[in-house]
Amino acid sequence: MCHLTNQSDTIFYDNLREILLDRLGCEKTLKTIEDLGFLSDEPLAKKGSPIDTMSHHLSTRLLYAKGERDMILMRHEVTVRWPDNRRELKGINLVEYGDPNGYTAMAKTVGYPCAIATKMVLDGEIQKTGMVLPFTQDIYKPMLTRLRSEGIIATEKSTFL
Repeated sequence: MCHLTNQSDTIFYDNLREILLDRLGCEKTLKTIEDLGFLSDEPLAKKGSPIDTMSHHLSTRLLYAKGERDMILMRHEVTVRWPDNRRELKGINLVEYGDPNGYTAMAKTVGYPCAIATKMVLDGEIQKTGMVLPFTQDIYKPMLTRLRSEGIIATEKSTFL
């Protein structure tokens, strides 16, 4: 942090903290930086790049405790105007929990769709080239079916306005 703020590495901790607080403008953000160990005197294990170094450091500080797990919570609200001018509000919710002894919710909700799409391309189910978004039924319907078989299920609630 001393290097990033153009300060000597002999600066007193409280002075460095004040400089950072002045730059950040937020005590909560500074507290997070402290809690993550970025103001510690302990040297960081340098890895191949700055992002690798930071990732390694965070991986040692942000481990799940026994029995802890992550959770993904997603909500989409879509308003549909039908040809007869009726309006419908669709609420789509996805809640996914990580397995304390297996994959995290983040790994499942990112990795499974990617793996499914990759297999669909390799099997010739998706033949479009370039950047392909999953907005057509020939892509999203089989993908949602396969995600359901992996236990990733969104719920939908619809209300006419």
